[in-house]
Amino acid sequence: MCTQTIHNQYKELLESLADLNQMKQIVNQAFQREFEALEQYNHLDESNGIINREAFGFDNPFTGKLEKYAFRNTTLEDMKRLTYWHKNSQYCWLLMSAYEKFEDFLKPAYKELIGEDPSDLKKMLARLSDTFPCIKDAESKNDFNINLRIAILLVEKMRHAITHNQGIILDLPQFIKKVINASGIGNNKEEHEEFISQFIFKNKVCILERPVTGTSRLSRTHDIYRILVGYLISYAYLVKNETN
Repeated sequence: MCTQTIHNQYKELLESLADLNQMKQIVNQAFQREFEALEQYNHLDESNGIINREAFGFDNPFTGKLEKYAFRNTTLEDMKRLTYWHKNSQYCWLLMSAYEKFEDFLKPAYKELIGEDPSDLKKMLARLSDTFPCIKDAESKNDFNINLRIAILLVEKMRHAITHNQGIILDLPQFIKKVINASGIGNNKEEHEEFISQFIFKNKVCILERPVTGTSRLSRTHDIYRILVGYLISYAYLVKNETN
């Protein structure tokens, strides 16, 4: 691999992430329409009661018949809650894909820059930081006011939870501890704990848009997905710049 190849792979990463972001916008627009449809039930008498009744069945290969195995009576609040978490699940799968695109860029770039076969993420980040002062400096000194190494490791752990446990975090303190320990960073522990915990809600990875507080009359939100993918792009940018 040569310097130009790393630059080309960086461009490919950006294009892949742009494609995922476009899909994310489609997901957002689709769910906006769904929430608007659900709001219509607020004006009906049955809005606090059952708005949907369903029976679920499967084709039994031993009897040759369709057999019912579950029933659901769904209220408006149930439907809103399910829609809310379904949208979050879609975002989570896109984030998982974004991390894998980032890893596809990082591993060959690491091999070229360090001259070693890539290993697990925490070892690669530590080695890059130790080898390149510019990366080490930018990890902690940036306009995000975060530690970028911790942010990357956080996305990796979130991706693992999404892949293997539907984004559920059974033990938040333990999850936070694993991220911080993997970084090898011992200072500003409370700051890092607060940073990590903001992406977990009700023991689940939660990356839905969040309202911006303030006095503006405009409805504005923080795009959490964009922020997390921005961390991946920022680190890839640092790695790419080491070839300049």
